[in-house]
Amino acid sequence: MDKTATGAGARDPYIEICKVRVQSTPEEISHFHELLDRCEELGLCNVINFSEMFANKGTRKYFRAYTDIEIRGEEDYE
Repeated sequence: MDKTATGAGARDPYIEICKVRVQSTPEEISHFHELLDRCEELGLCNVINFSEMFANKGTRKYFRAYTDIEIRGEEDYE
């Protein structure tokens, strides 16, 4: 389930990447990661990486994670 940016430097420099910060409970972040994996299986996006969860200062309930996603354009579906 863990993806890293290994090899990301070899990517096309003209591809636009959506950078997302997710902040929620660990369970909800894991669920979001599963949804992204499912979208990737369906060919809707390419998940380049998904970071580990980091604890937010001042709370034990909420964490954050970062992901880089390449959204496939309509031309990619043909």
